[in-house]
Amino acid sequence: MKVFGYIFLAEDKNHLVPAAEQQAVLEAYARNLNRPFFEIFVEEATPMKRPFKDRSAGSRVLKSCGPGDAILVMRTEWVMSSAGEGESLLRFLAGKDIALHCIDLGGNISLPEKRRLMVSEGPATVVGKLLAALAVSETSRHGQAIRRAKKNRKAQGKYLGGPVPFGWEVSADGHLVPYEPQQEVIRSIVDMRRNRWSYREISQKLRDEQKVRLSHEGVRRLLSSIGGKAGRGGKGDSG
Repeated sequence: MKVFGYIFLAEDKNHLVPAAEQQAVLEAYARNLNRPFFEIFVEEATPMKRPFKDRSAGSRVLKSCGPGDAILVMRTEWVMSSAGEGESLLRFLAGKDIALHCIDLGGNISLPEKRRLMVSEGPATVVGKLLAALAVSETSRHGQAIRRAKKNRKAQGKYLGGPVPFGWEVSADGHLVPYEPQQEVIRSIVDMRRNRWSYREISQKLRDEQKVRLSHEGVRRLLSSIGGKAGRGGKGDSG
């Protein structure tokens, strides 16, 4: 088993722990494992929110590790940018049979530990469940924020998204406003329908004369949405 150390030098001075101090803590922990370090990786000038696998030193650690190896880090937050990312990292490490020892949590958090010929869950299962719960919570809060934003937009009479209806456009402040070129087409459609044109005939005329591609079913839906079904159409309406 190879042991790799991971030192994170935070950009934020409030979270910065000198490399020498981190290395001393990691070496003491490695001695308790009765394993010398194979290599120590130092992460510098990297935001804490960047996923571990996308960091310079983090990606090199993962590429260097194989089944049975271990990664040591002083603090959990230095390798987990979020609950969801942490859960993904633990799944990856467990699948590769790689141990992640977070010293602030007191042990291996990616794999069950063998102690005195007995398999103990240690902190691994607890941390996994905690991250799963936090990920659900984060998703829930995100969904709530989206629903609140939509509710506020609706209260302000703003467009909520999706395909913009024919005859309308979205203004700079987020409201649906009439789009005059298409409104003129709608008025032509209403007039043709009042003159007993079928949906298919209207669709064909729009295509031939105004270069507007609107199927006969699209014409029907449009008239239905504006209450413009004046009169009864000719042949082809049911087709």
